[in-house]
Amino acid sequence: MARGGGARAQLETEVKGVAQKSTEPDAAGKNPVNQKMYPRVALVFPEHYADAAGVLSRAFVNDPLINALSPEPREPVERGRRLTGLFEVVLRLQRADGQPVFGIFEDGRLIAAAVVEGTTHASMGGTLVAALPGLATMVRAIGWGGVGRAIELLRTLARNHPPRPHLYLNILGVEPSFQGHHCGIAILNHLRELVEMRSDLDGVYLETATEANVAYYTRHGYEVIGEFYPLGCRMWRMFQARRDR
Repeated sequence: MARGGGARAQLETEVKGVAQKSTEPDAAGKNPVNQKMYPRVALVFPEHYADAAGVLSRAFVNDPLINALSPEPREPVERGRRLTGLFEVVLRLQRADGQPVFGIFEDGRLIAAAVVEGTTHASMGGTLVAALPGLATMVRAIGWGGVGRAIELLRTLARNHPPRPHLYLNILGVEPSFQGHHCGIAILNHLRELVEMRSDLDGVYLETATEANVAYYTRHGYEVIGEFYPLGCRMWRMFQARRDR
C-alpha cells in the first residue's frame, strides 16, 4: 500500500491552538483579512518515520477506506498497533521510491505527516518488489486478505489520477490531540507553493473517503473532479489548479 491511503485526512474542525504567524495566502490562494497563525512545514527524514507511522495510525483508525482495507480488529489499541505496522511499510516504500514526506513538529514532537508524490511513479511491479522486505509486517498488520485488497487498491487509485501533471497528496494525517491547530491548511499551503515554484505542474491532486473533508478542501481551493468506489468505498477525487494559469 505505497499509495493506497489517499488524502483521507482527519482534518481540524475547530481552532484549538496556533503556531507561527503567517500572512501568506491560504491554500485557495487568497490573502487572509486577518493575520493567521500557521505551523511551519518541515521535511520528515527517515529517522522520524516510526513517529510518522504512529501519527497516521491514530489519525486513520476510523477512516472509511482503511476500514474497507482492514475491517478487523476493531479494538482501538490493537487496531492502532496494527495500523502502525501498515504505515511503516507505506513510509518504507515512499523512501524506496524517492518520494517526500512532509510534517509538522511541535516542541520536537511530530504531530502531522503528509505522504506526497511528484510526477514520476514506480511501476506496480517495482512497488511489489520493493514491498517484499515488509511483507511479513504487512501480513501481521492487515492479513493476507488485506494484502490482496491493498494491491487491488493501488491499481484502482493509479488508474484514476488526472492526466494533468500534478503533485499527489496521497496521505495526510494529524495527531488527534492536535487537530484544530491549522496543521492541515499549513500543509496544503506548502504544496500550493511548491506547485507555483515549478513550471511543469498544473496543480495538486488528492482523494478523500470522508465526506466532511470535501467541504474543507473546497474552502481551500480544491474542486471535485469525480467519484469512484475502490474496495466499495465512496471516494471523492479533488484537484486544486494553480492560480497563475
